[in-house]
Amino acid sequence: MARDRSYRSLEFLKKSAATSRVLNLWQISLKEGGKQEYEASPFFKNSLLNKAIIVKHRVRGGEADLFEYPVQNATKILLPIAERELRYGARFVFVGQRNFEEVIAVSFGDDLQVGTRDRNVLDIIDRLPSLDPFLMREILKTNGYTPAPCYFNVSEADLQRMFESARVELEPLIQMSFGTDLAFSSHAATFLNKILSDANSVELEPLRRVMGMDARQFQEGIFCWKAFLYYKWQLRDLMPRIREVLNEIAIIRPIGNVDFDDKAYIAKIKIELRSWIFGAVESVTDSLAVYDAAYAAMTKQNEPAAFREFLLRAPAMFNSLGERLSSIEHVASFWRYRFPPKQLQRVPVDELVDIFMDFEQSLSSQTP
Repeated sequence: MARDRSYRSLEFLKKSAATSRVLNLWQISLKEGGKQEYEASPFFKNSLLNKAIIVKHRVRGGEADLFEYPVQNATKILLPIAERELRYGARFVFVGQRNFEEVIAVSFGDDLQVGTRDRNVLDIIDRLPSLDPFLMREILKTNGYTPAPCYFNVSEADLQRMFESARVELEPLIQMSFGTDLAFSSHAATFLNKILSDANSVELEPLRRVMGMDARQFQEGIFCWKAFLYYKWQLRDLMPRIREVLNEIAIIRPIGNVDFDDKAYIAKIKIELRSWIFGAVESVTDSLAVYDAAYAAMTKQNEPAAFREFLLRAPAMFNSLGERLSSIEHVASFWRYRFPPKQLQRVPVDELVDIFMDFEQSLSSQTP
């Protein structure tokens, strides 16, 4: 494995709320290590790999030679050098890079040979367009792998950001389950925290009874409910950012000699990116409207069975929701990384075409 000395970037990953692009097994091991469910159902059986940081990474110019063929995005495995510190850097390998089999054999022994349990899980993760915890959990479950629930918790940073949005939405339900006084007391915040983090809490027992679910159904239902609260917040958070990015994309101009083909491509792709993004937004909005209707049936029409049945069917929707929101997030976050706020610059034509081709690859397959 090569060594990544950019500890500042690693520290950013440690604090990152970008759950759709980062699976931080290292941080999970620090928080959950030693607990029964963590030890009983690890994400990877290999203890070293189960403390890695896995990133959906946009391949940069200096990294292109690591691959046999051109790759826009790759799954990057980072192994922190120090057990409890990131400041010392990490070793890394890209899934599918040159000599991948030899590199992982040295680091992980036989545990990642083709056909092994851990290799199958890694290959599934590599094929995913996103590390969105809800999409990831559902795809792994479909393929027969069920790591402990702690691996799919929403990051603390995202939970804090989505809390207020979710609180407003859940007030009618809190009133229905516990009475009107509770909705505006400190207990409302406790109730919401339990929904977002602990479906097994006894404090949620009145809600379980209202929804007519047994314990297993309720745990699964709460997970799916949390997914929709997350997706709704993510869409609201994304919209102002992606609109700003699209406005900048519309006016950016490359520097240097621009040949006819590049000029035509840039003009065409600017229009198509806007169409793809708003098409994806429309599809996500339609899916979330199905959730809204089921939730309204419970809170406004006193029909909890409709919401219960929706939640039990909901995982089938995670694939399209996760993929589309992740693609939009990628455009918004990478553009802002390359062009900080109010610092839009003219860029070389080759770089601009490369950025647009990356966005095109990410978005075109998500067209509804």
